[in-house]
Amino acid sequence: MKHLASIAAIACVVSGLALAQAPSNPASAPNGMSAQSDKPTESIWSCPVHAVVAEQNPGKCPICRRDLVIVTATVSWICPDRPEVERPAPGKCADGSQAEKRYVQSTHANHNPRHGGLFFMAPDLWHHLEGTYQSDEIFRVYLYDDYTKPLPADLTKQVTGRVVTKETFDAATKTTKEITAFPLRLSADGEYLEGRPGRMKLPAEMTAKVKFKTGDQEYRFDFTFAEFSVDKAATAGDVATSLFEVPDDLSQVLMLLDERVTVIGDLVRKGAFAEVWVPAFQAKDLALSLDARTRTLPLAKRAGATGAVERLVRAAWTLDAAGDTGNRSDVEQGYSALASAAREVAVTFGSSK
Repeated sequence: MKHLASIAAIACVVSGLALAQAPSNPASAPNGMSAQSDKPTESIWSCPVHAVVAEQNPGKCPICRRDLVIVTATVSWICPDRPEVERPAPGKCADGSQAEKRYVQSTHANHNPRHGGLFFMAPDLWHHLEGTYQSDEIFRVYLYDDYTKPLPADLTKQVTGRVVTKETFDAATKTTKEITAFPLRLSADGEYLEGRPGRMKLPAEMTAKVKFKTGDQEYRFDFTFAEFSVDKAATAGDVATSLFEVPDDLSQVLMLLDERVTVIGDLVRKGAFAEVWVPAFQAKDLALSLDARTRTLPLAKRAGATGAVERLVRAAWTLDAAGDTGNRSDVEQGYSALASAAREVAVTFGSSK
């Protein structure tokens, strides 16, 4: 039996995957945003599985030969005699040698809701937001930066948007027509944006369409509130769910994988997009445990087995990134890809028993 990754480890590649889907990049953050962090950031090429790999150019992972993906990493400098001390700029160590450059890939940070709502990361990889729908029938949007700290007042004032409670989609033209929408306005205390859709039947579905500054791209975030939000302090109790034990028995691995796919499907149907990443990465860990078994398969099956595992792992990353951005269409496509890959894995390894 073996314990696999914690939150920080299993979430380390989300930035790279979202970069592949989002139209913007870290450089598109508004002026002054980088000042929120003491450390600079760089785009590097890293392995989706082995986060220790940090290259300046595309290529193959030297460990597993997978294609490298582009990710965002914070940069610091360390000295070999004191690796726990990170410096924000290059310089010399006590022995006269040059400090070594260290890359740490960006993670989920803290995506726990602060106000009892649903928490999403924007496709620009910098902004985060939390939506709540309380019993007072007001939809609120709380805004955060890339370190999930409340957005400064000057930046919050630049945000505009609306909450849509009814719309139609034309499959032929692939366009959406809004039927009922309400403007999002800055609250009196300036702490959040609010819209007033009134009383809605639970589960209440609504979409926030937001621009973070004038002339910026508009992003959509799909919310489904199974019940009224209750504003209370977030707890750290969910951290334990990130630890996952993978059994050695093949039949148990396949059974757990099927269960994770079912759990994800239920979360997608409920609109709990911000929660899909935990079972998605558990499915990924189960698939990677099967990857080590491919050498025990007949030679003719090994290539197919490796391909099925890789498709499931990539689907987990895609679903994780889509769940963070809160776009229902992307989430549903990501789930479909993951479920399909899981079926391939089950067929490939199930027939080997």
